[in-house]
Amino acid sequence: MSTRPQFPGKQEPSDFPSRDALYVSKSEKTFAHDEKLPSLPVPNLSETLSKYLDSVKGLVSEEEFLNTTAIVEKFRNGVGKELHRKLLHKAASERNWLEKWWEDVAYLSQRAPLIPLCSMSGFTNFDAIWKPLPGSQVERGALCIYFVLQFWKLIREERLKPHSSHNVPWTMHQFRRYFNTVRIPGEVIDRLECHFHTEFEEPLSPTHFIILHAGHIFTFDAADEYGDVLTPPELQLQFQRIKQWCAEKGPGFGVGALTLDDRTTWAKNRNRLLQINPENQLHLETINSALFVVVLDDAEPDNETDVTKCTLTGDPCNRWSDKSVANILFNNGAFGLISDHTPYDGLVPVVVNHYFYVSLQECGGVWKGNKNVERDLLPPRRLDFHLDDYLKDAIEKAKFTYKKTTDDADMFVGSFTQYGKSFLKPHDFHPETYAQFALQLAYYSMHGKPAATYVTAATRQFYHGRTETMRSCFPEVVDWVHAMIEDRLSPGEKLQLMRRAADKFKNLMKDCTENRGCDRHLLGLYLMSVEEGIPVPELFLDPSWIKSGGSGNFVLSTSCVGYTCNGGCVLPMKEDGYGVFYNIENNKFTFTISAFNRCPETSAAKLYLHIENALKDMEHLLVSAKL
Repeated sequence: MSTRPQFPGKQEPSDFPSRDALYVSKSEKTFAHDEKLPSLPVPNLSETLSKYLDSVKGLVSEEEFLNTTAIVEKFRNGVGKELHRKLLHKAASERNWLEKWWEDVAYLSQRAPLIPLCSMSGFTNFDAIWKPLPGSQVERGALCIYFVLQFWKLIREERLKPHSSHNVPWTMHQFRRYFNTVRIPGEVIDRLECHFHTEFEEPLSPTHFIILHAGHIFTFDAADEYGDVLTPPELQLQFQRIKQWCAEKGPGFGVGALTLDDRTTWAKNRNRLLQINPENQLHLETINSALFVVVLDDAEPDNETDVTKCTLTGDPCNRWSDKSVANILFNNGAFGLISDHTPYDGLVPVVVNHYFYVSLQECGGVWKGNKNVERDLLPPRRLDFHLDDYLKDAIEKAKFTYKKTTDDADMFVGSFTQYGKSFLKPHDFHPETYAQFALQLAYYSMHGKPAATYVTAATRQFYHGRTETMRSCFPEVVDWVHAMIEDRLSPGEKLQLMRRAADKFKNLMKDCTENRGCDRHLLGLYLMSVEEGIPVPELFLDPSWIKSGGSGNFVLSTSCVGYTCNGGCVLPMKEDGYGVFYNIENNKFTFTISAFNRCPETSAAKLYLHIENALKDMEHLLVSAKL
């Protein structure tokens, strides 16, 4: 029997007590509760329609609202009742009646390019640990990837603490799809493949990952035959080998650019790639099953806005959009992340990023283990795709299209440092509610009207639950915004309106986490009509449906990405809209804002200035109302 070799000076998990207290479970397995969770419920039809009408009211004229009310009542007593009955029947035989519909409609059927239009980007503010330093890519990147691999081991060994909220267990299913997952393009609809397994399941998970640099693609194993991940010095050696090879041989064709095309075009080009030479199929299988992608990127962004831009709109020759996650290691040690939204929601990469950020904090950003390379590592293997002239031309066309799309992306990251969530505690305001109200006030002050707003609400207390839409532009918020802008009421009266709106926000968010919002239910009723061959109900053809955000038309697409220094970004849902992610720390609000340059009315940087002003006005309101 072979004996596991020992490597002196190895940095053990016990060297990270704070991190492990947060993330490592000593008893419960990671996925212990998943099969015991309740099925996703179907909301009450009347409650759904009442919530929908309430969300419409502040966004349309009185005449439009009266018309919409009549349409909703007709739906409630007619075809809606029949569709609801059919949906209840479907839900009775499925643990999550929404799951496949949501993946197919919200993600896999979409034909737009994944990067930058449909992917999430993320960043971590390393300034407290590492200031940008040209040439630090390989050393810092190796340490980052080591901690990501440590997280993978936690998942694989089911030692990551299961999540819960108020002692209610949450599904951890999405964490199964962070690693070893790929979205395969199809001409009509894509499909997901997940090659991840825990160590208690068969077959064993693949342990290799993919490295992109200078238009070339490489792979090597991240763990040895015993499951021990490579140390930072070993990862550093492999990255250096890749960079040296590329420097000697020159740039590659950048096959990854093909994945940045629209999904139908990429599906057709992928089929051609498979037909040219059987080695191409082996290369694609290697990429599909890999843990994740690492990009050794030559850019040197030195602030959060530039990191966000370089991550989501960077070098097309060094991207592979199909993989569930790509870790972007910039030449100056900055770090970015690209995630496919299909297999999981934003909370998953936020958790992974926070795990390695806390790890870096605890070790001071310095590897304290053995700095020697003890093992004889096979050099990285290059995946040399066979291309014909047609595909070489397709790569150039994809790069041209990608540049046009990315040139249209307007992004800005702004940090408000006058106060943060610590200031809000004695005033009894929830930080997310407060951030949302600042956003509503900012948008109205900039554009002179309210905005249909999507806020992410987690439904993970249910079997394979993901999200519901919390519609935060409701009448009470609009009333408070009017009061702030018109400035005719006393501070006490304005604060009273604000607290009334905050109570409504709290109750709506609670309903949505219990899957009692309106959007997912209405989507189910719409899709049931499609499946049954029933003509599209008038409710979904009414202009108020679009104006209130229906069918993916929210002007503000927003999400709280937590209470750490990890931020992120998505592009807007519509041409004249914004994508807004925000992270909230004790003494800081950070807003990551996106817009489209082609829309003359929107500006990410200008919206942030209005958010700053809103936060100042709100602070003044809270203080002056107490005087």
